[in-house]
Amino acid sequence: MRELLVSINKSTKHKYQALADGIRTAIRQGKVMPGEQLPSSRDLARQFRMHRHTVMTALAELESEGWITSQAKKYYQVTETLPDTFLHVKNSTGHLKSEESREVKFARRVDIGNYTSADNFKHSFPSGFPDLRLFPMKEFKSHLSDALKTKGILSYSDPVGHPKLIEEVDKYIRRARSVANRKIVITNGSQEALFLLAQCLIAPGDCVAVEALGYPPAIEALKFAGGKFIPIPVDKEGLCVEDLERHLKKKKIKCLYTTPLHQYPTTVTLSAARRLKLYELALKYGFLIIEDDYDHEFHYVSQPVAPLASFDPAGIVIYVSTFSKILFPSSRVGFMAVPEKIGSEIAKLKRISSRQNEQILQAAIAKWMAEGGFERHLRRMRRTYEERRNAIIGDLIQIRSVHPEISWAEPDGGMALWLDVGIDSTKFSELLKRKSILVNPESAFRLDKKSGTHLRLGFSGYTAEENRSSLTAMFNLFP
Repeated sequence: MRELLVSINKSTKHKYQALADGIRTAIRQGKVMPGEQLPSSRDLARQFRMHRHTVMTALAELESEGWITSQAKKYYQVTETLPDTFLHVKNSTGHLKSEESREVKFARRVDIGNYTSADNFKHSFPSGFPDLRLFPMKEFKSHLSDALKTKGILSYSDPVGHPKLIEEVDKYIRRARSVANRKIVITNGSQEALFLLAQCLIAPGDCVAVEALGYPPAIEALKFAGGKFIPIPVDKEGLCVEDLERHLKKKKIKCLYTTPLHQYPTTVTLSAARRLKLYELALKYGFLIIEDDYDHEFHYVSQPVAPLASFDPAGIVIYVSTFSKILFPSSRVGFMAVPEKIGSEIAKLKRISSRQNEQILQAAIAKWMAEGGFERHLRRMRRTYEERRNAIIGDLIQIRSVHPEISWAEPDGGMALWLDVGIDSTKFSELLKRKSILVNPESAFRLDKKSGTHLRLGFSGYTAEENRSSLTAMFNLFP
């Protein structure tokens, strides 16, 4: 192909933008098909009488938006999956909805509330939050410095993540979590992983089974994709698979989102018998399992139960996790371990949504993992958080002598307690908030948003003495 018929809007302020707009329109109109090669930058410059640098700038913009890809610096071609494939929401019959319909749908579905920072409160129990004061900043800083010296670190790279980090994550989860032979995709935290999965797997109207008490950001990601929720109760053995089976007999369920280890928010672990039954149901009824293993390493009584993905001969478990609980929340390093086909589709969508991950931090983490610092820090944190768990339980035992109505099940692991206060926890949390004490009530995790009697108390982010001070302040206000 030597020429491309493109309409150039001469009123556009910048020439490169006018050319980019014209090529984008040509692709949308089918003048150039997915996978087809574009004219060379020299040919385009000659055809439109532009400087070659202007043409290269236009092509770079189209590449960053996901419309084209460069092939080994030889030529550009239209991407196999265009951005419009994902930006247009499909209805149940597969036809694209109108712009007006999409806007109405978007306005109806986005309702995630406001973020509340614990820093604005005198006392708080942040859920699943690491103690950032204990992070080995000096040690990690040296790895960041080394990463900045890596050749090509400031350029574009593979959207699935930094190759060295992918290699280290693959080795680590194979050794520490028994998850192997999967494609690793590094994401901007586990939340991006869940969002991308939802966009790839769920069409509007698909039934999605979720825990009736669950992780709100994950629910929002699934909801935004148009999933219709089927809430499944959780008891002391985890997800109630018999209840799930009753729903499966009545309707087609596309996938299940679950947190089988340290269930969020109740902290219970799915029993071995139920794990086996759940996998059998997935095989029988043909649904996928999205397993969110968000704090695997923080297990204190024994070795944590291996993930569902550790034995998945049928390839029906999609494994999602994060290092934010080990590192620090702003690191935003999550990952998926998925079957190859799903990984390829995720890579396409990721190229469109964020082009790639942050490479400098990923390179630093990879080096830190390779040299053993990551796991040394992890072992220190595990010991510290176990001590804090034991301390807060001891404090609650003392408090129960005054308030016998409170109760809890001692968690085998995790970074929080699920405390039953025996009263309306929503009203109690609102009272505490007015007194500068932040704690999450049961209603914050319920799909139906109804009030309950539980509070989720995160204990990992503060020392035993700081947690004790917060407990004292909280129960001084107990009705």
